[in-house]
Amino acid sequence: MHCERSKYFVITVDDPGALVRDLGIFQNTLDFFAHEEVEATYFVVPQGADGEWRVDRNREWVHALREAGQRGHDFQLHGLDHGHCEFGAHPALMSIMGGADYAARLKKDIEQCGHLWTRELFVAKLRTGLTIFENAVGHQPLAFRTGALSQSPQLYEALAEVGLRYVSNRVIDPRGWHYIGGNYDVKEDWEPEVPPMPYSLTDKVADLPIASEYAWKVPPDKVDRHVALALEDMDRIYRRCDVFILICHVQEVGGEAPQPQEVLTQILEAARKTYQAKFITVRELIAEIKDGRVPVITPERRQPHGGYYNGS
Repeated sequence: MHCERSKYFVITVDDPGALVRDLGIFQNTLDFFAHEEVEATYFVVPQGADGEWRVDRNREWVHALREAGQRGHDFQLHGLDHGHCEFGAHPALMSIMGGADYAARLKKDIEQCGHLWTRELFVAKLRTGLTIFENAVGHQPLAFRTGALSQSPQLYEALAEVGLRYVSNRVIDPRGWHYIGGNYDVKEDWEPEVPPMPYSLTDKVADLPIASEYAWKVPPDKVDRHVALALEDMDRIYRRCDVFILICHVQEVGGEAPQPQEVLTQILEAARKTYQAKFITVRELIAEIKDGRVPVITPERRQPHGGYYNGS
């Protein structure tokens, strides 16, 4: 027994719906999680970029989502259409995969998209997404995650205005994205501005931080490296708090390559055997927070964009 207090393990899966519309891929992930005997939280993209395709207008998707919900899976909101810089700038880790210079990319994104980053526009987008989501799933979401983790101060103001009090937008360990880019010799460690536990971003919105992405574009000879990173993060996070939130992507877990599932199987096995972790959904995690069983820390100081920093 690694510890006396209960440890929670939350599996989140991004992109089903308008971004990845292949129901076969979605079903493959459901089959995998059924085999692992765990429930996952899917962050659903409600609308296509052209505004025409909507998950609530596709009978097959509505049926699939509601049937999965009856089997214990959870659904939360993943932006509106997963567009570029949809709710603000992308974090630096998103540039890792393409090898782009982050400062130059950020400047370009601000020039091209910055005028769209207003609370009023975000509120309108969120309300559209909430309507589509509820029509499709049958209930309102409790949590939000943006496409490619784009964010801005105006986003968190808008989320509070529409009643979404929980986001899962910030990453504890960016090394998973370095691995995606093929850099396995990265010296970077955890993001110092992100606490490895649920914490308040603003006085109205709390973040449920993501550990990292371990199962994206895994080369056959690197499965052990990806698993090792996950196990290191799991140990370090569980020494500090009781919640480990994993992110993966439906197109990888449900795709043809076996490596993503191989990685996840080993991670889930370690969570069970080493930590006796209880697998819960985001909705269940929020219930634990509201009941006082999982604390949300309040950092002494916050960055203007709503994030945490340690003063260094």
